[in-house]
Amino acid sequence: MQQRQKATQTHQAQRKAQHHPTLARGAKSTTYSVRPVHLIFGALACVAATLGVSGSVGYYLVRSDMMAEASAEKTELVLEYQDHIDRLRAEIHKLTSRQMVDRETVEIQVMDVLRRQQSLNQRHAIVADLVARAENAGIYLSSDKPLPRQKPALDARSLASIGTDDKSAIGGESELIAEPVKALGLRESTSRTVDPLAILQQPAATAEPEPVEVKKNSEKQATLDAVKADITEMDVESTAAVDAITVATESRIEDILSITRQITPSINTALRKDTAIGGPFMPISENTFPDRIKRADAALKALRKVKFTTLRLPVKRPVKNGSVSSNYGPRVDPFLKRLAMHTGIDFKAPYGSRVYSTAPGTVLAAKWKGGYGKMVEIRHANGFVTRYAHLSRMHVKAGDHVLAGDLIGNIGSTGRSTGPHLHYEVRRHDKPHNPAKFLSAGEKLSKLSL
Repeated sequence: MQQRQKATQTHQAQRKAQHHPTLARGAKSTTYSVRPVHLIFGALACVAATLGVSGSVGYYLVRSDMMAEASAEKTELVLEYQDHIDRLRAEIHKLTSRQMVDRETVEIQVMDVLRRQQSLNQRHAIVADLVARAENAGIYLSSDKPLPRQKPALDARSLASIGTDDKSAIGGESELIAEPVKALGLRESTSRTVDPLAILQQPAATAEPEPVEVKKNSEKQATLDAVKADITEMDVESTAAVDAITVATESRIEDILSITRQITPSINTALRKDTAIGGPFMPISENTFPDRIKRADAALKALRKVKFTTLRLPVKRPVKNGSVSSNYGPRVDPFLKRLAMHTGIDFKAPYGSRVYSTAPGTVLAAKWKGGYGKMVEIRHANGFVTRYAHLSRMHVKAGDHVLAGDLIGNIGSTGRSTGPHLHYEVRRHDKPHNPAKFLSAGEKLSKLSL
């Protein structure tokens, strides 16, 4: 026990004893006393210095890595931002290009509509002129007037078969019959007019939710399609009107020439040659619109010429009311009681009844002429001459110009006559013709409203 205490005390004494390191430099020597606390502080200072140096070295090493990483991230962000900008630019360019293409498409369609509308206006002017000319010629595309009852037609044979005691009228006032062309229901001039240039400025109407630009474009396209449909329909109607005029006019020409063929074969042949009517069948549907217009115009000109010639033929009745008392041809002369040629038709009517010119012409004579008594002689076109004999009074003189239906005298019984009547003759190149054929043709022509 005592030994242990001695050992402990010795050890403590040694710890409490100061260390005196001695530094010798030449003849001088310096002695330092080093305590344990000094050693601790020195150790701490070394540790701190070591940590500082290590931290500095580590900082510089990590700093370069961090700067490199930050630079890489910045570069990546810049590239990503640039790529996003490029994508946005591409989308903007795509949208702009699409809008430009859509606008160019709409503008092209608008220009096409304007061109077609201008062409339609020209067509309308042409068709309107054709319709007006057709109406002047008696060809009507539509009519809302009721048609009167038709009269039965009388041909030359039935006219010649009327007895001498028959008091019924052979003719009378002409009545209209149905036109060959039915109403087409064409558009009137008050139809709505669309301005294609205003289509691009039209506001968008409320509709289902969709992009505003797409909605506007769809509405513009729908409006353009509607305008195109209207123009196409009007084109069809204009073409149908031209075809109707052509068909009706050519049919009217053929009707007139068919009626006049029996009374004026030579004139009829000349008219067919001059008007180029007849020949092989030519379907209208295979012609273009200019060809249709040309054909319709040629038909209207031909109809005008045919009507001009026909209306100058002596086909009107010389008396309004009267019966045929003697026909054209051989008969027993009432005075000589033997067979003789009767060169005209006798119309029995009351004394003083009015006598009218049967065609326009010039009065050659208005005087007493032998057995004709008081007679008016009129020269007409195409070499025709008409005579009106046994008149009681004459209202014209030589050189006067008369029209069809003009009053020229009154029925009497002058000259070789057994009673009041009109002796009516039709001559061409001083050769008598049967007036009954002309009167029958006049009855048929009156139904065509020439």
